[in-house]
Amino acid sequence: MTPHPSPSVPRRPAQPRPCPPRSRRATVAIAVMILVAVAELAVVSIVTRTGRDQGLTNRRIETVQSFYASEAGINMAMREMWQNTDEDGDGTIGGINSGTNRATDPAVGTARVYVTRTNSGSTMTLNSFARCGQAVNRAQSNLR
Repeated sequence: MTPHPSPSVPRRPAQPRPCPPRSRRATVAIAVMILVAVAELAVVSIVTRTGRDQGLTNRRIETVQSFYASEAGINMAMREMWQNTDEDGDGTIGGINSGTNRATDPAVGTARVYVTRTNSGSTMTLNSFARCGQAVNRAQSNLR
């Protein structure tokens, strides 16, 4: 017969063995390294996205500035015609820097503008071209 433990002595449940201190430190170090890597990825993605958004914002600003500069060019040309004077000295009343040297185009804010004038019968057409950075805009006005 095999001896049975006595019912009066309770059995202790098995206790998990505690990790040695060196093993705990290694686990904490690995967890910290993972957290640092995740934080680095988050920072890099935020910086990249911010740079891209800034580029889009700059392009939008340039587009708006070139739009308003082309409209201002039309107004400058109309003013020359109403006053019957060549204010910019390009030799054409109603044309703003209608020569071919784009480096001398007048500045409207940070944009550059030039206006050409063409006549067809009783209709006069003013074409205003403005550029600011990479943005280019064209406005047209037909006068009778």
